[in-house]
Amino acid sequence: MRNFYHPIALVTLLLASLGTAHAHQVWLENDGGQAQLFFGEFNDNLRETSPGALDKFLATPTLAQQTAGGTQQLSGRRNATGFSYNAASQAQTLFASASYPLIDRSKRNEPALLWVPAARWVATPTQAVAVNAQALDLVPTGQPGQFMVSFNGLALPKAKVQIVAPSGWSREAQSDEQGRVNFALPWKGLYVAEVHHSDKQGGEAQGKRYGEASYVTTLSFSVKDGMPSPALPSAIKP
Repeated sequence: MRNFYHPIALVTLLLASLGTAHAHQVWLENDGGQAQLFFGEFNDNLRETSPGALDKFLATPTLAQQTAGGTQQLSGRRNATGFSYNAASQAQTLFASASYPLIDRSKRNEPALLWVPAARWVATPTQAVAVNAQALDLVPTGQPGQFMVSFNGLALPKAKVQIVAPSGWSREAQSDEQGRVNFALPWKGLYVAEVHHSDKQGGEAQGKRYGEASYVTTLSFSVKDGMPSPALPSAIKP
């Protein structure tokens, strides 16, 4: 996630290049059970559309929904601005990982890049949530303003996490040895936090070899108490 005050020209350049598509993110918003997975830049109020960059995903991501009754897998559908799902009104957390084509870097004499964008939403940012054991994840620990970064179920230390409020206000912190990171949450409204992790081991995906995997996961949640936050800037058109 990048600083709120980015030149529009830089955003345009990023959109024009497939090789920098992994600079984007996916994030979840949930309004009373109407959940939506967006692709773009939350802090720039940029949402990719269909037809367009949204159509590059290989499939509609499956949404894992956790309620008091257990975990369910939800199918969704692509619409003009994202992927939509009918979630339970009592959902405690939602998680989705999207499949994106391998990014060709042969012009730079580098092996292909596997980009793995994922998103989590939680109903209550002060309620602890179990991590996904097969992903880069960011979850509340149960302590106010405290979150945990994990990779494949293990705490991930020294990971940079950036959090953005609706106005574009942002802060950055680094996780400690237990993967924990702390933020003040002064504003009312939706927050989106983001963490990155790079795995240089390489492997195979989509029937092809890749040399590096780049993970980016967001955590979104709403805060009911706090100062009124200015609205996001006007949407940037792709």
